[in-house]
Amino acid sequence: MTLNSCTKKLLEWYDNHQRLLPWRQEINVYHTWVSEVMSQQTVMAVVVIKFSDFIKQLPTVYDLAACDEETLRQLWSGLGYYARARNLKKGAQLIVEQLYGRFPQSYEEWLKIPGCGAYTASAIASICYHEKVACVDGNVIRVVSRLLALSDVWSKSGQSAIQAYVNNIIPAERPGDFNQAMMELGATICRKSNPLCNQCPLQEHCLAFTNNCIAQCPPKKPRRTSVNVELFALIIWHTPTDTLALVKRTKGFLAKTIGFPLISNNELLELERILDTLPKLQLLKLSKNFPHTITHHRISGKVLIVQAIEEHNDAALVLQKLGFSEYIYWIKTSNIVVKLATTLDKKVFQLFSMQSK
Repeated sequence: MTLNSCTKKLLEWYDNHQRLLPWRQEINVYHTWVSEVMSQQTVMAVVVIKFSDFIKQLPTVYDLAACDEETLRQLWSGLGYYARARNLKKGAQLIVEQLYGRFPQSYEEWLKIPGCGAYTASAIASICYHEKVACVDGNVIRVVSRLLALSDVWSKSGQSAIQAYVNNIIPAERPGDFNQAMMELGATICRKSNPLCNQCPLQEHCLAFTNNCIAQCPPKKPRRTSVNVELFALIIWHTPTDTLALVKRTKGFLAKTIGFPLISNNELLELERILDTLPKLQLLKLSKNFPHTITHHRISGKVLIVQAIEEHNDAALVLQKLGFSEYIYWIKTSNIVVKLATTLDKKVFQLFSMQSK
């Protein structure tokens, strides 16, 4: 196989079969950046819908830099991994405040933007500035591991071998299209399950296909050992106004997000001691747990409802003593769903709704 032959076939296939995605209609640095960040670990069908809404609301980097937390949270809802959205805004602020609205012009410059790692920087640099720098994501790893029938892809040496291979075959002309073609091939043809080998433009060059070992390439990535965690979601319910307390979380799995207070087993004991001194507050523990997973943590969640029937003061005092004193928001139960950005918070509210009916 000649490198030119492989690259030529791939680009011809991409020209005829690429998906019509909104950010591919014309080269726009801002659109490419937003789409690449959104696409990480998120289903493409969801990204397309959320991208259109995002760009409609925040059409320029200046709008993103000035966006308030609540709007950003709503626009990102459903995409997961909210830290990506926070870093996107931080990056926009840096571009506006330090670069005077001028986007970085190279791979090395993009690496200086918050939340912008090697993959995102190479995607933007190659697509928007035609820089010859290869993108390697999960799709590309799968394609290359099958082309070369590699059994070692997750070690440092295996990753280096894949990067070196892609660096060798990326063309000086159309490097952005090449990167998108590799990722497109992995997403639509060289899929993890049920690959469409008979439709693959590189089938005759694929050693895994020739040796009938597609299913073994790449081997499963070693998983981190799962950790079981017990967590308590605290719903402070002011019944006279039918409002619930949301806080800005400063620690734990969902730090820097706004949602229901989350406490540990030890903090539950502290909560019970606090409530002993506040007789106007009533504690209800829901019997049904909710399961949730964040990275390698398997969470067994329980919902605690603290019902306040008089002023907010006692309820706010509970939150302050538990360390949630920076920001407390009282939201009507009828309006709260649109304020919840995480799946965990939505699960908690669903259990609360079932109990309060």
